[in-house]
Amino acid sequence: MTMPFDPEDPGHGPEPQDQPEPLSVIDPTLLQGRPVPERRWIVRDWLPMGQTTSLYGAGGTGKTLLAQQLATCVATGRQWLHLPTHRCRALAIFCEDDEDELHRRQHDINSHYGCQFSDLADFRWISRVGDDNLLMTFDAGRTDGVGRLKPFWTQICEAAKDFGARLVILDTAADMFGGSEIARPQVRQFVQGACTRIAREIDGAVLLCAHPSLSGQATGRGDGGSTAWSASVRSRLYLSLPPKPDTDDVEVDDDLDDQRFLSRKKSNYARSGEQVVLRWDKGVFVREDVMAGDIVDTIQRRNREREADEAFLRCLDVRNRQGRALSHSPKASNYAPKEMAKMPEANGVSVRRLSDAMERLFGAGEVAAGQRIGIDGSRRPTHGIARKPKSNPSDA
Repeated sequence: MTMPFDPEDPGHGPEPQDQPEPLSVIDPTLLQGRPVPERRWIVRDWLPMGQTTSLYGAGGTGKTLLAQQLATCVATGRQWLHLPTHRCRALAIFCEDDEDELHRRQHDINSHYGCQFSDLADFRWISRVGDDNLLMTFDAGRTDGVGRLKPFWTQICEAAKDFGARLVILDTAADMFGGSEIARPQVRQFVQGACTRIAREIDGAVLLCAHPSLSGQATGRGDGGSTAWSASVRSRLYLSLPPKPDTDDVEVDDDLDDQRFLSRKKSNYARSGEQVVLRWDKGVFVREDVMAGDIVDTIQRRNREREADEAFLRCLDVRNRQGRALSHSPKASNYAPKEMAKMPEANGVSVRRLSDAMERLFGAGEVAAGQRIGIDGSRRPTHGIARKPKSNPSDA
């Protein structure tokens, strides 16, 4: 029997103003004979539908570029880093880049994928530089309070649903989270109550871009200040730079600056730990750790090799005309690739690519070591790498 509420009775507290929704209790016996639903993905094993995936990366590593490439790929039905995507509409919220920068970046992305701006009907973005971008806030001084969704959250949700987006990119967490980075209850509420709720509302997925903590960078985990950042998402990705090499190694070069590692640090629905190697090239990230499987990739690789070969030979000719011999030994002070990379004739080709070019040219018989280049200050002959003299058929 339910007793009526009596405001004069001290044994009764006030009735709650908001009655909770009835619990949705599932009877598993009713699942007998029903088909098992397939798990849905934006990118299989990397971005699950109905959830928030976080993409971590230190400032300047390129996570926003990678996210913009992803949106382009899903909107045009292309592979992202050689990974198949679910074609759908995408909405991206960029809090760090203005419209001009996004325009420039998209131009490079279009050039890479062979598409035009007119092909991007299924992609929309919003630049929010300098705006109030908080999605959820909390009472100051409390870490256990209930988060409050801000009007901007409603605007994003409605814009995504009106457009029919199935992928929403939020860049970055630092701009949109109005709580303490190390407060587990606040982090949990933000990820689940703001980000994943958008994914549920649009029947799609959310990609949340974020900066790792100093500890996350130092350990290589690539996560945030609280373990709740990792625990609250179903998939967590980390875009990182290659390890810093020994600076005394003369074979290490600036080409490493263009390399990135994209790691799947956590996944509830796929194997964790998978990593792909990327390279920044002409304004986009391309995957470096897969064999080129189509004619376009083969042509692009050969063009890069030809570019490096021609740069090597140009630099070699200039140095030899100057009588400044070059060596093929990495330990030599006049190691050819390292010296050439400093020359304007190299056109920015890196030491590593020049080193690869040198090996190709040696293998093809185009150049040879130990060739006489000139004479030094003591009137002694100097020797080094030079173009190999062409054999004369009449000498045979």
